This record gives sequence, C-alpha cells and structure tokens, in this order.
Amino acid sequence: METEENILKRQIVQSMKILHRRGLMTGVGGNASARVEGSDEVWITPSGVYKPELKPSDLVKIDLDGRVIEGILKPSMEWHFHTAIYRRRIDINAVLHTHSPFTTGLALADVKLRPITLEAATMLADVPILPFHYPGTEELGRQVGEAILGRRALILQNHGVVAVGFDMIEALSTIEILEEVSIMTFIASQYGNIKEIPPDQIELIKKLYRI
Repeated sequence: METEENILKRQIVQSMKILHRRGLMTGVGGNASARVEGSDEVWITPSGVYKPELKPSDLVKIDLDGRVIEGILKPSMEWHFHTAIYRRRIDINAVLHTHSPFTTGLALADVKLRPITLEAATMLADVPILPFHYPGTEELGRQVGEAILGRRALILQNHGVVAVGFDMIEALSTIEILEEVSIMTFIASQYGNIKEIPPDQIELIKKLYRI
C-alpha cells in the first residue's frame, strides 16, 4: 500500500510535469514542495533536474531550517521562501513556483490582475507584485512569507509566480487560473478598457460559492 509521503512525492512530480507540458515553466525552472502532514518536514524538488525526467526518488526532504533529512540531491535554491510560507501559514501544505509567461510578463509592465472572471473574483482576490529580490536568499524568503499572508498567490517581478494551497491540487489550480486571467487581460488590453466584475456582484458570487 502506498504511504502518505509517497503519495505527496508523486503529486509533486506530476504537478511539475503538468506545468512543464503547459509551458508554465522551463525544463529546469520552477520548483514545488509539500508539507508532510502534521510535521515541520517538507518534500521539495531538487535543483537542476530536468522536469520531464523528474522522479519521486529525486525529491529531497528538508526541515523548516533547510536542513536535509532525506535525499541525495541538493534541494531547490528557493527553499527559503517555501519554508517561510510553511512557518507563517499552518493552513498551507503545498507551494508551487513557476515562470508562467503571461502572468510574469504582465507584472514586468506593472499590470495588476483584476477580478475579470468568476474564478478570479472568488479565488484570487488581491495578487500583489513584489519588487525584484535576488533569488535563493533569506530576504526573498522573508518578503514572500510576509506577503503571502491571507493570499493564495503573489508575483515576483522579473522572476515568476508563487502559489499556495491546502494541497497540491489547490496550488496547481491557482497557477492555472492566474495564467488564464493573465492571457485574458492581455487580449482585452489590446482592444480597450478591461471590464471587471462589479464589487457588489463579487460578494454575491462569493456567497453563491460559499467562500
């Protein structure tokens, strides 16, 4: 019978391959992690492994200080912000980081994503754009850990997207919704003003979906 940790590892690998196939990350870009239920231990993707060839056995288990508990490869250089999120958000069990082209591209022009679809209005709320910080640093980890409070996603300018979830499916869905909204925003911006869902309607929609 498959253990809970093996299921987590398989979900991480599957998510990476899905995101790579959809063009939301390059072969060696992006990373993912999942918290071992009820613990301060995290399975995280390694640095430098080509996503289509990633295997569960390649993943690395670390604690919230980045110390390797299990695995022979080097953990992702972005472990700082992964662990910062888990420290600050006990409700979060999965973190994804992608280089989603439309979402990241709009942020380069300081274009903020707006509630233009039902899913965006009910699931994303405010998605901040964080100023550029050098990758793989404690400072980036601190900034992400603070900015993610009360949110499901944020954008790192000149870098990529960070999304969180109760589980890997929720985090993956958030990445997909962000890119969908970004594509729609880009298309609409070529033809005129972008129409948002009115705030009063957003509240009614949230009640409908019981959010």
